[in-house]
Amino acid sequence: MNLEDFLGDIDKSFAQKKQQEIYMTYGMVAAVLIFLSYFLFWDMAEQGYKQTVAETKAVEKKLRADQNFLKFNTLAKIAQLKAETIGYKSQFIALKDQAEYIKYKIEQISSLYYDEQAWGEFIDSISENAKKYGLRLRYLSNEYSDDKNTFGHVLDIEVKTVGSFHRTMKFMNSLEKSFLVVDIHDLNLSASQKVKTNLKISVWGITY
Repeated sequence: MNLEDFLGDIDKSFAQKKQQEIYMTYGMVAAVLIFLSYFLFWDMAEQGYKQTVAETKAVEKKLRADQNFLKFNTLAKIAQLKAETIGYKSQFIALKDQAEYIKYKIEQISSLYYDEQAWGEFIDSISENAKKYGLRLRYLSNEYSDDKNTFGHVLDIEVKTVGSFHRTMKFMNSLEKSFLVVDIHDLNLSASQKVKTNLKISVWGITY
């Protein structure tokens, strides 16, 4: 049986019924369709409804939070907070750079403090400068410092020379211009025809 024959049979069946019976049939069909729709689609519709309600509540909550924030934080206050945040960020960067610089210097000082080659080069420079400025080097001694109260004090040196006063001053100046930290803490000069000099020098194992 095709669709046309089926529809034709329905028309013949309705033709033999009263109008009231036809309406009752329509009502029963509608009720069946409503029942089937309720049974098949209610869970899906209920889930969508609950999701919509939840999303609506979330939006309302966020809206209330934004309204409260704007109530207590005007545009001027927000601009101030932004400016303060930028300032704190700049301070943080500056402090970070300072910390890295200090760390670098400490590491550098540590390496120089234990650089015995640098100390040896300074001792060699004493005799070289004495020769350069025409002085006779009568005596040169060096020993490790036992001074535990001064950080970096590594050597105590004693130097005795003979020569003119002018050349002696140049020689002393050359020692103080060393790449290491040098302190001439005791100076004794005596003169007859030439100046005899006795120097006591403290050396720190760090550079300028």
